[in-house]
This record gives sequence, structure tokens and C-alpha cells, in this order.
Amino acid sequence: MIDRAPTDEADTTALKERERFAQILVLFGRHGLKGLAARLGLGVGGDEPLEDTRPEAIVALLRDIGPVAVKFGQILAMRSDLLEPAWVDALSKLQDRVPPLPFAAVQPLIEEAIGGPIETSFSHFDTEALAAGSIAQAHAATLLDGRDVIVKIRRPGIERIVDADLRLLRRLARVAERRIPEIARLKPDELLRHFAESLAREMDLSAEARASDAIGEYLKNYGVRTARFDWELSGRRVNIQERLRGFPASDLDAARRSDLDLAALASTYAQAILRMIIINGHFHADPHPGNVFFLEDGTLGLIDFGAVGTLLPRRREELVRLGLAIASEDTGGVVDILMLWAGDPDVDRVRLEEAMAELIDRFSNVLLDQIDLADIFQMVFAILRDFHLALPPDLALVLRTLLTAEGFVRRIDPAFDIARELAPIAKEMMRERASPARLRGEAGKLLAALGRAVLSTPNLVGQIEKVARTGSITVSIAPKDLERLRGRERAGRGTPQLYPATLAICAAIVFSSQPLLAGLLAFGAVALAVLEGVRRR
Repeated sequence: MIDRAPTDEADTTALKERERFAQILVLFGRHGLKGLAARLGLGVGGDEPLEDTRPEAIVALLRDIGPVAVKFGQILAMRSDLLEPAWVDALSKLQDRVPPLPFAAVQPLIEEAIGGPIETSFSHFDTEALAAGSIAQAHAATLLDGRDVIVKIRRPGIERIVDADLRLLRRLARVAERRIPEIARLKPDELLRHFAESLAREMDLSAEARASDAIGEYLKNYGVRTARFDWELSGRRVNIQERLRGFPASDLDAARRSDLDLAALASTYAQAILRMIIINGHFHADPHPGNVFFLEDGTLGLIDFGAVGTLLPRRREELVRLGLAIASEDTGGVVDILMLWAGDPDVDRVRLEEAMAELIDRFSNVLLDQIDLADIFQMVFAILRDFHLALPPDLALVLRTLLTAEGFVRRIDPAFDIARELAPIAKEMMRERASPARLRGEAGKLLAALGRAVLSTPNLVGQIEKVARTGSITVSIAPKDLERLRGRERAGRGTPQLYPATLAICAAIVFSSQPLLAGLLAFGAVALAVLEGVRRR
């Protein structure tokens, strides 16, 4: 007998998805978006230009679709490099708040996680939820040994809902990319893929515990605490963490009444955020005031590591190169990094360099303590939008974290001096770059590059000899690179990558009459190519 269960299950899933599409079509109509639905192929209606779509209508639509759409809208609200301010402002109003489930609905999950009745592990358990979101809700409790804890429980059935709605949103995103050019440049399917990865981490409550432990181990050196987790009772669906005693940093009135040194706390917070990102490379990605606690002993605490970011060493090096290029007013170097991040698209590079030069010039004579990161970022985002350049998701997360952090410290201490906080970190990075271990590593890379060049020298000499015999040189330049060369010519600058090729061509021309000179020119071409490769790395 043939087992029909898998097919039946697939048919049922397809039917549910068709029903869900029908529901979403109704929602498009309810919010006056029938034209947009027609452009997506979801219904009948006239074409609706995207610029005529009201941001408030899209926000209401996302809210009605459900928690996954709301969370995706919150992610989009962080992408000022992609969206105009009106869209960012509207999407920022989305709140991931839902009524908590009755305790009877989550009690079985808690008891399954701890392996028995609640009374076997807790002397007290508050049945009223402290907080609730679309993924999980939290309750206060006391363990048998007297420790006060927070118990976070994933909402039952949420995994199935998230999986279904993610599939639906990705299908809509792929259709939108094909049908609507204005949306295609936003790469919605790629955004949703990264969103799905971060949502999967948020769904795993043990991942929050691991991140809190790992980042907390680093932060304790700077006077910042994170909650400790009870690993015997924690897992993917339930985690149990220490309850930090204090008050949230959003309650500044309480902080002032407690006579806390807010300037010192702002400095501690800023150092923690900057060092997590720049030095540690693993950071709390949502350090808003509600996730920051002023503890009873006067120190700082960070909670809720559901959203974390990672900055790989390669990306950190790129940020260092960007900083050096800005400091030296090298607009070409700045544009090189931006183009690398955007995937080297076809843009008017000369106009882009002019825009960046104007931006750098605006801040070149401004004191560091007078610079507002939010202003700089908004100007950079405007340039990125103008040239249709998008940041990689990991860097977008870094910038969002920095903006959140700066806005918070400015609220705590309006006279906050970012230069004072960055100076020791910059010195530490310079010491690291000049350390013997780093220099040994760079020397190893240089030797490897020289080795590859030496191995390829016979081929290079052979090519030069072939050119000398035939008297012809074949040159191939892509149209995009040709336009870039023209731009550099107009800007009055040479292109370092052309110098090795120029020397090689000269060597080929004089090879038959001046072999010694040709050899020197060929060696110079190899040396310049190696140096340029090391510089770009």
C-alpha cells in the first residue's frame, strides 16, 4: 500500500497558504492598497506608484498580518540607508507587544522544561507575566535556594506560526523583486533571509543564555554585569536567569533621585558598547534604555540578549580603513570601502566622490566633542539612498546599535564627549596593529604573496617575450572600469592598479633591444603588484 500522508500534508499546507494569501488580499483592500496588491499579482486593480503608497497604510498592514510581519517592519525601521525618513518614522511606531497568555497555557511548558511540578524547583512563582512579546513572555519567580529569577517561556505554537509567515513573506518579497523595480533595489528577499536567521536565534532561548554568558565574561572587565543563567533548568523553550536588582535606565528621574553619577554611568555604557563592537566583535544589538539597568550597587547591568551582532575581523579592518581614509580626507578611499560594501554597483563614481568630499569637508574643522553621530549617519544614509547603495546587514546592525547608544548617552549626559571615549580604544587598536604578533602575521602574508609572484614570474616573462615577438598587445577593459578610469582622469588622479601593467607593457616594448632594462621593468611590475595587493588586503 502507498503511504499518502506526505502528499496529504503538502496539500493541506498549500491549501492553508492559499487561504492565507486570500486573507492578506483582504487586508490590502482594507488599508487602501488594492493598487499595490495588483502590482504584486495578488488581485485586480489599477497600478499604484510606490511613491503614492502611504507609509501609515503599510504599517497598519504589517500589524494586521501578524507578529512576524511586525518584527520585519521593526528591522526595516533600522535601515535608513534604504528607506526615506518618512518610512523609517512610520515603521518605528511598530511595537512587538501582545497580551500575555494565561498562566495555565504556559505552565505545562515550564514543568516539562524543569522535569516536574513547579513546586519542585521554585518556592514562589508569580502567575502574572512581567512582560510579553510575540515570541515569549516573562514571569518573576524564586528558586528553592532563595535566588530571585526571571523565567522566560516561548509561546506555545509560535514556531509553526513563524515558519508559515516567513515562507509567505519571502514569496511576496520574491514577487515584489520581479514586478516592482523600486522594491527590487531594496533586495527584500535578502533582507528576509537575514531576518529569518536572527529570528531563529531569538526563538532559541538557550542562545540568549549563551550570548549573555559569553559577552558578560568580556564586559565584567569594564564594570558591566549581565544576568547569570541556571543551565540545569534552561533550554530552547524556557530559560531561567538571575533577576538583576535596580531600575531600568529609562527611568532617569529615579536615577537622579538615587544620586547616581550619571556622567560616569554614561561613560561606562559608551565604553561597553564601543568595545563590544570594535574590540570584542560580539555585541548586544539592542542596548536601548529598557535593556539597561542601574543596579543597586551603582554599577551597570545589561539584559535581554535575544538580539546580538557579530563583527568579523575582516569587517573590522574595513572599518579601520574607512576611519583612516576619513581622517586623511581621502575621498577615493572612502568610496572604495562604500563600493565594496555595496557589491561594487555601477554608479557615477566621480559624483559620489564629490558628495563624500563635501560631507567630509563639513566636519573637518568641527571639534570632536561637538560632532553628533546621528547627524553624520543621516547625511551618509541620504548619500547612500541617492546613489542606490545598500549596507551589508551586519554593518546596518552596527550602525543601528551605535545610534541607539549615542541617543541614550546624550539623554543621560548632554555634555557627553565621544572623543574622550574613543581615544583609549583607538590607542588600543593602534597597539594591536603594531604588536609583534600582528607584524609577524603581516610578514607571513607578504612572504606568501612574494612567493606566489616568484612562482608566476616565468609565466610573466613568457608573456612579455610573446609580446616582443609578435609586436602586438591585447588589452581588455570592462565598460564599468573604463568609465571609472575616465572619472579618475577628470579628477586628476592616477590609478595605482595601472602602474604594474604600465611597467609590464614598457618591458615588453624594450625587450628585444634592452633585455636588462626589460628585466628591471618586469621586476618593478611584480613588486608594485605585490605591494598593491598587500595594501588592498
